[in-house]
Amino acid sequence: MSKRDTRPGSTAPVGAELKLSLEDTVSQQLRGVPGKTRSGVAGYNPYNAVPAARPKDDAREHKPTDLRKLSQWIRLKREVEQLNAERPNKKG
Repeated sequence: MSKRDTRPGSTAPVGAELKLSLEDTVSQQLRGVPGKTRSGVAGYNPYNAVPAARPKDDAREHKPTDLRKLSQWIRLKREVEQLNAERPNKKG
């Protein structure tokens, strides 16, 4: 079932002319229609938009590096490399 109005009289006849006219702004004001106000700016200009505030590099919190843990990690890596280098010699 369609919700459209399918009665034959609902549309204008094919040969009929439609007369359109523009209404004067004075007559619109007399009827009480609010007038359109135009500003000097037409549309949105992205260059006028204010960018989002970001903290500066100095304001960001820097996580201090724990040099003791770094040196332990480097030492462990070297030991693992040394053990892997010695292992093939023992098998062969």
